Amino acid sequence: MPSLNVKQEKHQSLAGYSLPPANSHEIDLFSLIEVLWQAKRRILATVFAFACVGLLLSFLLPQKWTSQAIVTPAESVQWQGLERTLTALRVLDMEVSVDRASVFNLFIKKFSSPSLLEEYLRSSPYVMDQLKGAQIDEQDLHRAIVVLSEKMKAVDSNAGKKNETSLFTSWTLSFTAPTREEAQKVLAGYIQYISDIVVKETLENIRNQLEIKTRYEQEKLAMDRVRLKNQLDANIQRLHYSLEIANAAGIKRPVYSNGQAVKDDPDFS
Repeated sequence: MPSLNVKQEKHQSLAGYSLPPANSHEIDLFSLIEVLWQAKRRILATVFAFACVGLLLSFLLPQKWTSQAIVTPAESVQWQGLERTLTALRVLDMEVSVDRASVFNLFIKKFSSPSLLEEYLRSSPYVMDQLKGAQIDEQDLHRAIVVLSEKMKAVDSNAGKKNETSLFTSWTLSFTAPTREEAQKVLAGYIQYISDIVVKETLENIRNQLEIKTRYEQEKLAMDRVRLKNQLDANIQRLHYSLEIANAAGIKRPVYSNGQAVKDDPDFS
């Protein structure tokens, strides 16, 4: 019958197309879950072993303490004493380039100086106590100080806020030591050490500017004195010339009528 022939032809035409092969990269989640479930004891044992090792290391390894301090530029109240002095200098027509931002930037610059940190650590009681009784040479001491220097950090608190506007400037200073007291003592001592250097350098800068201004005014005053003396000598010389001419002409007094004010003659003005 025609219908049977059509069905047979359809089956024969479909038989020519083979099914796509199964993708070997596919993951069978059920098989994976079954494997994990069978190996659950081994996984739990491994996690427990690592936890025990981590706990043991936390007890055996020496603990580290990090002391931190957040520093900001001086407030207006803290700046009043110096501002009064600067105002008195400005009245004397002396401009001193000192402000809170520049002093704070100078502090951060000095704090981050490797040479100043090495100089402080060499004289620090903390380092002396660590090396007490040890026979080391200068090279070993330098290496030990370099290792300690790496534990002193200065990080800008607003460094990670690229798209945010910070309300104030602040830096985080930190030092890591075996004990909390040592970390706090070394960090506080270094902050005070750098603060003393900044104060000393700032005052020296003000004194240098004051000395330069004083020398300038002294040189200017000396030049004004020379100029006025030269002008006075020239006027006196002119009067001598005028007197000589008058004596040669037999004139004993100015040829003006009595009572007339002498205004136009520069020699008598």
